Amino acid sequence: MKTKILLPIIIILFATTAANAQINEGRYLLGGNVSYNSQKNPQGSGVNYESFYSDIQFGKVIKDNTVAGIIASYSFSNNGPTNKSNQFSAGVFYRKYKPLAKNFYFFGEVDALYNHSNQTEGTFQIGNDATRNFSNGGSVSFIPGISYSVCKRLQIELSMPNIASISYAGTKNETTSSITNSVSTGNGNNFSGNIYLNTSLLSNFGIGFKFFLGK
Repeated sequence: MKTKILLPIIIILFATTAANAQINEGRYLLGGNVSYNSQKNPQGSGVNYESFYSDIQFGKVIKDNTVAGIIASYSFSNNGPTNKSNQFSAGVFYRKYKPLAKNFYFFGEVDALYNHSNQTEGTFQIGNDATRNFSNGGSVSFIPGISYSVCKRLQIELSMPNIASISYAGTKNETTSSITNSVSTGNGNNFSGNIYLNTSLLSNFGIGFKFFLGK
């Protein structure tokens, strides 16, 4: 029900333009996030889980209300001393703003990214039971949202990350066995396409900030 109410509101706002609300050509967009989380073992034997995430987005307003640029992110997580994962992505983005009421914008952004990840479970060496996975591929995703211009150089935005996406990845899996004292490998390919338009959509909203530099 909330989703049915939200969509007409967005459509109405999208149609209500304000000619004096422009993001001028020649300016620069800068945004980013950094987060870290850790949970200690209840028995006091050190960190049981930790995760880190960071991303940066930099672009230029190539014409009024249109931004193009580069985007990159890195994350890792450790679930105990032997279960670790790392992810890295880098690529380009294209963002289009539509002025709404004063200081409000609707925006749509398309990201095209190269993605790499690796994950290890256990101590990976001959004689142990462990697995190691590698993935390399690409993705294209669409992100809509609404932003509010707090001042000339700062906007706060509400977005719905990856509401629609297409991705491809080539994978490599390695397994060691304590029984055979050997390493086995396997390769695969994954292709997926997703569109999120169900009632859980509202739980995927994210809040962020963007800085606009220049005149």
